[in-house]
Amino acid sequence: MSTDAAAPTRYAAFTARGAQVILVLLAILIAAGLPLGGGPTPTRPAGVAGMHDIDFYRAVVARVRRGEPYDLVAVTEQRARNYPVRPFLAVRPPLLATALSWAPSLAPAATILRLLALAVVAAWAFRLRQARPGPRWMGWTVFCVAAGAAGAMVGEAASLFHEAWAGVLIALSLALRTEKRFAAAVILGLVAALVRELAMPYLLVMAVFAAAERRRWEATAFAAALTSVLIALAFHAEAVQPLVTAHDPVSLSWLALGGWRFDLAVSNWTAVGPMVGAWSGALLLPLALLGAGSWKDRTGLRLVTFLGGYIVGFLFIGRPNNNYWGLVIAPLLGVGLALAPAALRDLWSRALRPAEA
Repeated sequence: MSTDAAAPTRYAAFTARGAQVILVLLAILIAAGLPLGGGPTPTRPAGVAGMHDIDFYRAVVARVRRGEPYDLVAVTEQRARNYPVRPFLAVRPPLLATALSWAPSLAPAATILRLLALAVVAAWAFRLRQARPGPRWMGWTVFCVAAGAAGAMVGEAASLFHEAWAGVLIALSLALRTEKRFAAAVILGLVAALVRELAMPYLLVMAVFAAAERRRWEATAFAAALTSVLIALAFHAEAVQPLVTAHDPVSLSWLALGGWRFDLAVSNWTAVGPMVGAWSGALLLPLALLGAGSWKDRTGLRLVTFLGGYIVGFLFIGRPNNNYWGLVIAPLLGVGLALAPAALRDLWSRALRPAEA
């Protein structure tokens, strides 16, 4: 095998019929997505959430910096802007705003977030070096993962968004987790979920896989992290509820049934959308899922389960203006996209061998 050739993927062992079915499903997903487009092509978190949300986050951080209690500040500021404060999940967890308030400006946090995004790129380039050896594939991997993590590197405003932090922390957690070491992965996953509860399914996926593989200590650690987040949310609810009145705005249901259109909008929180156009999500998302499923590694199984689980969930949960939730999965979409060319190569090769079906 050439030193610049990607290693065989999971699909290399498929029958011709199996490969043909996967390729047909891929074509259907792409064809279904092209007429839908992908919604707006945001270049920064303000692209969807708007300057009003950035102003809101800045105001909260500024008041907490002056010593005011977070929960009271958040509820007061949301009420003043006619933002919903019910249920309590409409009020973000306190960790990020509190941490941001420790510095006199957003600059240090923005720098840390960019460094974490760069660490995600480096960690995944190292992690995929055997599956994709050689400078050509290494360059492609760096490009794809960097495109996925780009939302965390677009300015100080990105550091205000819980989803941007959660996305890079999850991606770094999965990259650092190995068969021998998992402590750093647990800690990073825990922090991601404390920053944004949308990251909790990641902890569940990791705990379930560890339990299935009879990795007792790892399963216990991830389960303990998930339990800790649930306890933190209970304290958060207890702090918010007394501040809420019956006259406060109630959030619209997150069960919006946005379907594939919302999934495509979510997938455009990589740098590919702004570079190519909103329609690129119709290609990027199916290819990223295909690539994630191709990696012959236990981490690959975790990757495709994580991405697939979120994509299925987003079919039902999430209003159109929630598409910035895509920042949570964008870095790992980049990882899946990096694996897609080799996946297509093996599927096409197997599909053209009907005698072996």
